Amino acid sequence: MTVSDTKRLSKSGNISIGSGLLSYELDSDYELKLTAWGGGRLEDDKGKLEEFLGRVEAKRSFPQDISLFIEDTLKCKLDYGYTEIDTAFLLQLRTLRELILPDSVTHIDMTPELEALLKKNDTLIRGSFDSFAENFASEQGLHFRPSDTVISHFYFEPAQETTVKSIVIARDGSMQVEEEVSSPGSSAGNTFGGTFHHDLPRNFYKTMTNEQIAERFPFISASVIEDGRFTDFVEKLRTHKVYMEEN
Repeated sequence: MTVSDTKRLSKSGNISIGSGLLSYELDSDYELKLTAWGGGRLEDDKGKLEEFLGRVEAKRSFPQDISLFIEDTLKCKLDYGYTEIDTAFLLQLRTLRELILPDSVTHIDMTPELEALLKKNDTLIRGSFDSFAENFASEQGLHFRPSDTVISHFYFEPAQETTVKSIVIARDGSMQVEEEVSSPGSSAGNTFGGTFHHDLPRNFYKTMTNEQIAERFPFISASVIEDGRFTDFVEKLRTHKVYMEEN
């Protein structure tokens, strides 16, 4: 059911936009969190986003802060993804504080109005290192922070259990390792799945070697270090201009 199908404003739901889908969540770490799924150009061609924001403003007030996460559908093994963002779409998000861009996005139509909006809100740009997102933040004089990043993927065949570990960075700049365990059912040694979070101290990457990290934090094992993705991520944290304060 979309927001236009009911008079009640739910805490979460979906909005159809063009050939894509925009999900929303109210009152989380941002007053409004939006997640976009789709391909091609992200735009509000039928006015559904405008309609939704109008309803939110009428029933409570315009959200004080907004996060827009454009899902990386290519990394989700889908054969489509957003490649550009319409200026008018972003201008509707007039309190945009966080913009998370997938690698598939390589163009944003910049105008003086959009530039002013992003700078007024001190919008935090998130994405992969060495990506359009990082370059865009630098060119526009905005803060950059890497998006949540997978650092290892392990399959335990006897239990048919898959464990994916990711570095997750919260709004306040604190970091965790998120460990997502999935399995089809019970068997010997099976954990039955679940998502677990392990805190990392602030600025650990500035003072500790990879060997010290693996020794101190058992959830970052030698196999995670050997995988290479964690090592690469930490090295770029050390050498790139990254904003790690509260947004």
